[in-house]
Amino acid sequence: MKKTILLMLLATTNWVNGKDFLPLSLNEDNIEYQCCNDFTLRYGFVIKVAEIGWYAPACDDTSLLKSNNKILRFHYFKDVKADFFKQSAEEYFLLNLDNRAQQTALLAPLKNFNDGYTNIQPGEFFQLVHTNQNKLSLYRNKDLLASTENADIATKYFNIWFGKIPVIEKLKKAFL
Repeated sequence: MKKTILLMLLATTNWVNGKDFLPLSLNEDNIEYQCCNDFTLRYGFVIKVAEIGWYAPACDDTSLLKSNNKILRFHYFKDVKADFFKQSAEEYFLLNLDNRAQQTALLAPLKNFNDGYTNIQPGEFFQLVHTNQNKLSLYRNKDLLASTENADIATKYFNIWFGKIPVIEKLKKAFL
């Protein structure tokens, strides 16, 4: 009986290393990106929500926020509704802007980009790709969901996680 309970617990918790879900490298637009850092997002101590990887063409001393070519990949272990992503992204994007004028000017293009978010299931991933200083693309698995060439959206979008008021403080500390 104890053995069965232990096996059931092991089967329902995710004790797998994040590297098993985050590739060591990615290729986007003929650019090779290396995994510079990874982070396990948990709810409490046991429930693994996502593995998050930061990718860049070179990991040496490149700052995540200053890099013009970067990828954030979120590999999920739990179901998450699209509305959660849309609302969180909008709230924390706007919180990290400098003033009301920026908030007003960027709200419509932000909502347009965020409308690309869909529900996600365990085993799937979202990938944010920032290239050429002003292009930001959102993928679910390999499918393009949204893209913008609004330079302000592209450069400021990562402040959701790494700005002065991040949505996940532990992620910011781990990556910066």
